[in-house]
Amino acid sequence: MWSGVSLASLSGFDSLPSFDQINLGSTLLQSAVIIGFAAAQHGVARHFDRPAMRAIAGYWGLLALAAFLNIFSSWSGAVWNDRTLSRLITTSLVAVMAAGIPFVQRAIASLLQPGVALPSVIPQATRWGAAVLLFHAAGVFGSAALFPDWRVVTVSWSRVTQLLVLSIPAVLSWRAWQRARQHRTALQLMSVGLTALAVRQFFAVLVGLRVGMPDLPLSGVIVIVTLDLLCLSAAGVFALLASTAEEVVLVERQASELAHAQRRIAQGERMESLGRMAAAVAHDMNNVLQVLGLSLESLRERLPRDAGGEVRGDAHREVGAAMQHGRSLMAQLLTFARARPTAPERFDPVSRLHSLDALLRVMTGASIELQLSASATGVSLLMDPAQFEQIVINLVANARDAIDAGGRIAVSLDLVSLPQAGRPRGSLAPGDYVRLVVADTGTGIPAAIRDSIFEPFFTTKSLGQGTGLGLATVHGIAKQVAGDVVLESTVGSGTTFEVYLPAA
Repeated sequence: MWSGVSLASLSGFDSLPSFDQINLGSTLLQSAVIIGFAAAQHGVARHFDRPAMRAIAGYWGLLALAAFLNIFSSWSGAVWNDRTLSRLITTSLVAVMAAGIPFVQRAIASLLQPGVALPSVIPQATRWGAAVLLFHAAGVFGSAALFPDWRVVTVSWSRVTQLLVLSIPAVLSWRAWQRARQHRTALQLMSVGLTALAVRQFFAVLVGLRVGMPDLPLSGVIVIVTLDLLCLSAAGVFALLASTAEEVVLVERQASELAHAQRRIAQGERMESLGRMAAAVAHDMNNVLQVLGLSLESLRERLPRDAGGEVRGDAHREVGAAMQHGRSLMAQLLTFARARPTAPERFDPVSRLHSLDALLRVMTGASIELQLSASATGVSLLMDPAQFEQIVINLVANARDAIDAGGRIAVSLDLVSLPQAGRPRGSLAPGDYVRLVVADTGTGIPAAIRDSIFEPFFTTKSLGQGTGLGLATVHGIAKQVAGDVVLESTVGSGTTFEVYLPAA
């Protein structure tokens, strides 16, 4: 029975109106194209397993299901002449297409916010499908009942509904592309592909207006089917290109992160080597300075004295001051190398900061406004107090040197709690930290040298005006007590150093 109906249907294809010929011919061809592109999208998504790829593959899977249903809808209406069955199947396929809108939204969200966990699309897809199913069913069955002799009304309602369903993803994608700051190429390619689907459906609406009109010549049928396939092929190709663009961006990002990690490892190894060398040099120099100190004390006993018993002349004082400066420099080298013996103790950082007030004001001079504030009351630090003072002095001295004339240096202490590892930056573990902030209104640090300022012996000062150990020492002390240093700087506006030290 079914074989007889099928043979009779096939033999009667040539007698169908041109509208039905176009509808059936394009439906069979477009189904093959859609299923092919859907298979390709699923293959790409399974291989690379990217969020946007998976969402796009899901959307094309629903389009393939809708194309499969469209075959039965077109055949039942044109060949079997069962308009009611055709409307039921068409209503189902339009609902399936509408269920794909949340998949496009998910693809867009994955490109706009990579790495963010997104909820399941199934509930939204179900709501979209149910809403469009009711809307489409009310329109086609209502128009068929009200205008039984005007098939063009029912066909137009159905095809305009499909146009709206296919236009929504294109509009959403273009809007996302306009505001996107990353994955812009992928969003643009996806937008072009979705627009091609909408344009294809627009041609379908125009063709639907010819229901009941005189047949088109064969050339017209060929042109319409060709345009349909071109639009559909463009949509599939651009969808694949969008997936490729997503993968390219992610691979480039991973390569950049790998290169950055390799640079940090190389820098760490270089710093470790310099630290060992600095510790060896500092120990040897300390031995030399001890011998010089003993020799100076022995020489001082032989120098002539005045009536008050004081040694005459300033030469021995200058030598002693130079030796003291050398000891200070060696201490900084040992701190940087983490080879200096420390005497950690629990102390109040607020009182220690205020005890440095007079010294810091002498350092900065009268032309620079120095502001000290502290809100970290009732908290303590467990570290060498001398190292805490060294951090403050080095940062204030660095800020002073960055100010040409006038300006302001603000030093503050507060208590912060970091609930998540790695916040705000660096390798900080969760917990409470005493934050020392030193902000200046100086010249700022150019972006080109910010990665180098914590390296030992790196300095932008003139020869003889800086050792290049100040910031390296600050960084070394902070790391030694499981803290970190954060830098923010704007050229022409100033620099802010934030030192995070674990609260005891």
